[in-house]
Amino acid sequence: MLKKCLLALKGWIIFYIVIGILIRFLSNLNILFYQKLIDQLTRLSPYQEILKNAVTYGIILGAVCILNYINEYPGTFLENSVLERLKLYALQKIARIDYSSYQKLGTGEIIKVIENGAAAGQAIVFSFYLRIFSELLPTILFSLIFISFFNVKIMSIIAIGYIVIFFVTNLILRTLYELKNSLLKKQEGISKYSVRGFMELVVFRVNKRYKKEFEKINSISNDIVKGNCRITMVHEAFFFLFAMLIVAIKIVVIMIGVNQIIAGQTTIGILVALLTFIDNIYSPIAIFNVLYIDYRLNKVAYNRLLTFVNEPEDKNLYYGNSVNIVKGNITFEDVSFQYQKVSVLKSASFQIKEGSSVALVGESGGGKTTVLKLLMGLIKKDNGKILIDGKEIDTLMLDSLYDHISYISQDSPIFDASIRENIIFDSNISDEEIYKVLQMVNLEEQIKRLPQELDTIVGEKGMLLSGGEKQRIAVARAILQNRKIIIMDEPVSALDNINEEIIMRQLLERFRDRVIVIVAHRLNYIQNVDQILVVKEGEIIAEGTFNELIHSCNYFNEIWNKNTKEKTEM
Repeated sequence: MLKKCLLALKGWIIFYIVIGILIRFLSNLNILFYQKLIDQLTRLSPYQEILKNAVTYGIILGAVCILNYINEYPGTFLENSVLERLKLYALQKIARIDYSSYQKLGTGEIIKVIENGAAAGQAIVFSFYLRIFSELLPTILFSLIFISFFNVKIMSIIAIGYIVIFFVTNLILRTLYELKNSLLKKQEGISKYSVRGFMELVVFRVNKRYKKEFEKINSISNDIVKGNCRITMVHEAFFFLFAMLIVAIKIVVIMIGVNQIIAGQTTIGILVALLTFIDNIYSPIAIFNVLYIDYRLNKVAYNRLLTFVNEPEDKNLYYGNSVNIVKGNITFEDVSFQYQKVSVLKSASFQIKEGSSVALVGESGGGKTTVLKLLMGLIKKDNGKILIDGKEIDTLMLDSLYDHISYISQDSPIFDASIRENIIFDSNISDEEIYKVLQMVNLEEQIKRLPQELDTIVGEKGMLLSGGEKQRIAVARAILQNRKIIIMDEPVSALDNINEEIIMRQLLERFRDRVIVIVAHRLNYIQNVDQILVVKEGEIIAEGTFNELIHSCNYFNEIWNKNTKEKTEM
């Protein structure tokens, strides 16, 4: 991801580094003119010479200020671009991730992994690599070049300082790695608890879960605070030791310089320049060592993001044979599927003909929804064949297949947008046509009573809507999509019996020339479908029309009688 990000921003990166190198060169050059001014003043040189050096010194200072200002734009642009691009790359993974891997992810934890990982990637690129090449390395190199003009002995002292600093850094790193890694896990944990508390307010409130959740969050928060304090103190210990080392080196240089000034071997200006160059040399080293520690620690967070980004992807999503026309002939031949070594579907075989309606019925957990997910290519079969118009689904490009499939789930996902956007997404459909469909699903009058009608914002997960309203909006969406295959997983489970029968009758009539596949828990609306598949414990034990099954299949009879009793009691 970082390589991709750097390539996309290479022009800005080169510009930023070149300006940075120029700034460091001029900053170090300025020290030479500063040294000359001091020596000219102490020697009482001619006024014109002093004025010439003073003007040059001022021009260079002004140029440095101008270049620093110019470099603010590419610096800010790069810093924010890297962060946002990494977030975007991570979020794009969701569009390609294998569905089985997606099911294992926790929303709150993944959000924190993406946030921490993107911030860490930003720090790796901008705060580490770009600062090294645009600021630290140029400053050190130019300072070493200029300092060599004055005193070679100082060079050996600086070299010894390098060794000491790197030795101390490595000792500190060992402690910081463990602290940071533990801190990241706790941050991801607290995010998980926080997100589920936000998303499931009613469940948590009714079941009085918030007190326990707050206790967990508070405990983790305290650990995070203490962990950050420990990391800060270890950092500060490094700065303390480093500052003491620089003080010692400066004292040595001052003692050598004073003796050489007394002996006439050097000047006050040169001594001041040497002390300034020492700051120029050691400040980047101090910064580099802190950045290097942060870099190694940020790699921990970034690697966690990479683990997510490297999750398996659905190879068939964007690769395979494009699907341009779908008739809707579907065949399952001895299809089996296991989830975590548990057999969910066992040698399922059936056919769905073009323009027919099919219902899958059976007790919860029997494998009905698994059939739908296999049919949509979300999960991959272990054995057997799934054919759509005679073509094996594993050879098809799913992204093109989805142009011909509408899916209505039991959850009926509704997004934090207007009612219109939730129904038509990005399609260009008139309000008149939208209201016609809303009338079909018994929702027109309710929408028209709202102050903003179709432009009403429904909130996150459609929290301003009832479960039944969400399902009817999802059904309206499928009707307007007008696709060849309509897959419905208990699409009207949140509706009352009257609305349920009206809407399902409308759907079956509207899509009588399409393929309809329905998972049904309540059976009163499936009497008129062309075919019913009875699913029990992962096996299709019977198939036929309603009349055929009610007389020939005891299991179907049991389900029907139970369903009828529940309906009567409602």
